[in-house]
Amino acid sequence: MNELNKIAEEMANYSDMLVESGLLHLKGGNYSVRLGKDLIITPTKCFKKDLVPEKLLCAKVDSDEEVKNASSVLSMHRAIYRKTDAKAIIHAHPYYASLLSFYIDEIRPLDENGLLYLGRQIQVVAAQKFMQWYEVDEDMANAMIDCPVAILKWHGAFAKGDTLAQAFHNTQALESTARFYWDIWRNKSTLPKPQLPDYIKTPNWLKDF
Repeated sequence: MNELNKIAEEMANYSDMLVESGLLHLKGGNYSVRLGKDLIITPTKCFKKDLVPEKLLCAKVDSDEEVKNASSVLSMHRAIYRKTDAKAIIHAHPYYASLLSFYIDEIRPLDENGLLYLGRQIQVVAAQKFMQWYEVDEDMANAMIDCPVAILKWHGAFAKGDTLAQAFHNTQALESTARFYWDIWRNKSTLPKPQLPDYIKTPNWLKDF
């Protein structure tokens, strides 16, 4: 199996897994893999479970040249590859993580798994105009230098990894961390204040629980 066949098959498989996990709808999101000085990325608004090598698009990492039919956030993928150690990127729309971004500008994982896999702080990056995501390419890349994930406010999340498998895992870890936030908050009127370990920095909203 040549490299493009393998990438297309992997992207189709992880697309199914993202949809089944509720992290994406069928035509949403986009994925890319770095191959040396190039990146291979999904086309815009495609059914990714039907991906074949002929549908994948190739772009230079260190170029700003437009690529016809490429994902609308190609420039953000490029920026992340330029500034971080990413070898693969998944852009998905995890519900709880996206919802949190309507209220806060950073997430500090409360659970040990979130802390282990994602670190102490996950940044939320906001574009100030509708769908003008290219304006925050560098901000998103900077947010992912020391963290494997970041959230595009009001929209979705980006996750990096050495492989698509790792990027998928980091997307799941982010959504799990976000659900901890929501479930703790929703139960504040019926449950006592949650006990957190000393090494977790309590977010401001939880101090007034």
